[in-house]
Amino acid sequence: MLLDVLRTAYRWYALNKAPFELLGLGLAVLGTLFAMLSIKDGQKLTRDLRTVFDHLTTREAGAFPAYMEEVERLIADARESIFVATDFPAHGVWTDRGRYGNYVKALENRKADRVRRGHPLNIQLLTLDGPGRERVLEERFPESRWREYLKRGGFQKSRRMYEELESGQVSETREKFIAEMLSRQERALDADLRFAERWEYPGLMPMYLWIVDGEKAVFAIPSFGDQLTEYGFVTQEAGLVQALLSVWSRYVEASRRVSSGPALTSVKAS
Repeated sequence: MLLDVLRTAYRWYALNKAPFELLGLGLAVLGTLFAMLSIKDGQKLTRDLRTVFDHLTTREAGAFPAYMEEVERLIADARESIFVATDFPAHGVWTDRGRYGNYVKALENRKADRVRRGHPLNIQLLTLDGPGRERVLEERFPESRWREYLKRGGFQKSRRMYEELESGQVSETREKFIAEMLSRQERALDADLRFAERWEYPGLMPMYLWIVDGEKAVFAIPSFGDQLTEYGFVTQEAGLVQALLSVWSRYVEASRRVSSGPALTSVKAS
């Protein structure tokens, strides 16, 4: 009985299989089209989301040295002023000597370009004073973790690039290393960045700033502990930029100018 039913069903399918095959093919084509449309919609959604994030007035710019790309972009757009506040004048010179070179070149080239066009660019640099820089280096490279830093803390990687681009030698002795870093910071202040108005700040610096034209900024917040780095953010939010200008003004109020030039009159902070 069951065999008869199966034979009948098979003969019926054999006689009518063409419509079923066409239906299957149609469903397969529809499924493929649906998948393609879904992928296209997904790609469009990704592009739309990326556009939204690109136009956010404040967004994360990554840890050092990634956020320095945003700093260089802002510098390239500067029309009137660039205010910088960092713990060391040669910001990142040891961690990534190549990136530091790009940063100084971006500042110098932008100033030269604006002067060439007859539009002076006011670059002001504020950094910790000598004792402050020494204190930070002592804290950043403590005696208790020095051997660990030499072995697994990135010392060798930083030294290779630093020695290649500085044409000098860096000692593995902690005291000599710190002396070299202090000397390099002095050279940055006196030579690399001589085109900027320079200030030395005797206090603590919980935030680093790059403010361009009073309209947009990158700010970085240093972390502490075993993983020493800074995390950067870029903003065009008017209220936040004004708040950052207020931080800059408070830094300057307690600072000593170390180069000749006009008094600071262009900072406007609410």
